[in-house]
Amino acid sequence: MIGNQTKGKSFRGLLNYLENKESSCLIGGNMFGRNASELAREFRLSRQLNPEALKVVHHVSLSLSPGEQLDNDTWCEIADKYMSAMGYTANQYAIYRHSDRDHDHIHICASRISLDDGKITRDSWEYVRSEKIIRQLELEYSLQQTISSKEKLHRAPSIGQQQRVEREQREYEQGLRETVPQKPIKSQLIELIDRATIDKPTMPQLIERLQLLGVEVRHGVTRNGKSKGISYSWNDQKFSGTSLGPAYTFPGLQKHKSIDYQPERDDERINLLLVIPDKPLPIEQLEKFLQEIELKQNQPQFTPPAEDESLRPVLQNYLTQKRGLTNYLVEPLQRQGLGYIDQQHRVVFIKRDLNGEKSGALVWDTHREDNRCMEYPENSVSSQGWFHLKLGGEADSKIERVFLCDSPIDALSLADMDRHTYKGLPPVKTMYMAVNDPNNLPLEYLKNVSRIGLAFNNDSQGNETAQVVQKMLPQAKRIEPSGLTWNEILIEAKQREILEQKQRSRGFSR
Repeated sequence: MIGNQTKGKSFRGLLNYLENKESSCLIGGNMFGRNASELAREFRLSRQLNPEALKVVHHVSLSLSPGEQLDNDTWCEIADKYMSAMGYTANQYAIYRHSDRDHDHIHICASRISLDDGKITRDSWEYVRSEKIIRQLELEYSLQQTISSKEKLHRAPSIGQQQRVEREQREYEQGLRETVPQKPIKSQLIELIDRATIDKPTMPQLIERLQLLGVEVRHGVTRNGKSKGISYSWNDQKFSGTSLGPAYTFPGLQKHKSIDYQPERDDERINLLLVIPDKPLPIEQLEKFLQEIELKQNQPQFTPPAEDESLRPVLQNYLTQKRGLTNYLVEPLQRQGLGYIDQQHRVVFIKRDLNGEKSGALVWDTHREDNRCMEYPENSVSSQGWFHLKLGGEADSKIERVFLCDSPIDALSLADMDRHTYKGLPPVKTMYMAVNDPNNLPLEYLKNVSRIGLAFNNDSQGNETAQVVQKMLPQAKRIEPSGLTWNEILIEAKQREILEQKQRSRGFSR
C-alpha cells in the first residue's frame, strides 16, 4: 500500500475534486455531510476554532497494489486506524473511494484543526510515521508489502510531472492532443541508465554508453582521490545522482547496479571520456545499441547445485575442527552461499567473476590430499570466474596483494594465516584466489597488481602451474608451502597452539 500526503487551504476545492472524479463514492469518515457541499459547510466548524491558520486541509491517498481489492467497510477500518495513529483523534475527516485507475484507492479529506482545543495537529516526521503505520496495516490486513521510500532505488517524478502526464493522457484520449504524452525527463533518464547497466559493465563502459545515448555525465573527485558524486544531463535538464535515487549515485551504481569500478584501472579512462566525450549515436542506432546490451543479459545464467541446508553444521564443524579454519571465515562463507554441501553430499565452492556475480562451481572431495577441486558440471569447460575472497583495507581500497592457490581450502588457509600474522586483518586489501586452470585468469586485472604470490602446492603440478602463470605475470613470485599444501601448515600451527595452551594450563595448575 502506498500513501501520499499534501496540505492545502480549500476544503471546497478538494472535496469538489474528490466528488467529481469518475466512479467516485463517499464511503465513510466521522461527518454527517452526504456530498461535497454539505461537507464543506461542516468543515467550517473546525476552521472557526482557528481562523488565523492557513493550510488547514490535510489530503491523504492510500493505494493498494494492482490486483488487490477491499470492500468499503474494510477500507473505512483502515482509514480510521490510519488517521488515529497519525494523531487525528479529534479531527473531522471524510473518506472517498475512487475506481478510475488500475489500483484500488481511497482519498481522505481531513481538517488539521482539532475539535478539542482548536490547535493544529502536529505534522513532525509525518512521512516517516505514515510509512511505519502503513507497513503495520499491510501486515494486519494481509496486503502486499510495498517498498518504502527509503528502500526505493530511484526517486519518483514530482506530483506536478505526474499530473501533467495524466492531463496529457486525458487530452490524447479525448482527441484534443495528437501525440501520446511523453514520460517525465527524469523517468526517461532513469530508464536509459537502467538499460545501460543491465549487463553490469565497468564504470568507464557505463559512462561511454551514456554518452553515446546523448547523456552528459559529470564526475568529481576530492583532493585525496575520493569520488564526490556523479551527475547527469539529459534533454537540457540536469540531475544529480542523489536526485535520481540511491542506485544512481557513484557508490550506488556499484552497490545496487553492480558496476565494476577500480580506481587504478578506471580513473584515467574516465577522465579521458569526460574531457573528450563520445559522439551521441543517431536515433536509428540508439535502440539497436540498447538491444545488444539487453541481449547479453538474456543469455543463460549459471545455476549452482542445490544446497542441503541441514548439513550446514556438518561442514562448519569439519572446516573448523578438522581443517583448522576460524569461524570468522567459515560463517560468511556459508552465509553468502559460497561454500556448502549439496544434495548429493558433495562439498561445493562457488566461483564468481570480479563483480561478485556467481559464474560457476567447484566440487571438492575432502579425501584428496592436494585439496584440488573438479569443475562443475563434471568435464565442463572452466567458467570465467574464480573462488576468491578479500580481506583488509577499506571498502573502496584497491587490491594491493594477491595470492593465487590451487584450491579454495588453501585460499582460505592462507587468509587465516595472514590474519594470525597481522593479529587481525592485513593492512592492505588482499585477495586470495583459487586457480583451477592457469589459462583462465583475469590477466588484465592482475597486470596492475605489483605484489602477486604464486602460492600453488609444493608438487609437480603446482610448480608447473607457477611457471605458466609467471610467464604471463612477470611480477609474480613463487612461494610454496613447506609441506604439500598450505592447509597442512595451518593445521600443524593450530595443533601446536592447542598443545602450548595445554602445557601453559598444566604449568599454571601446579
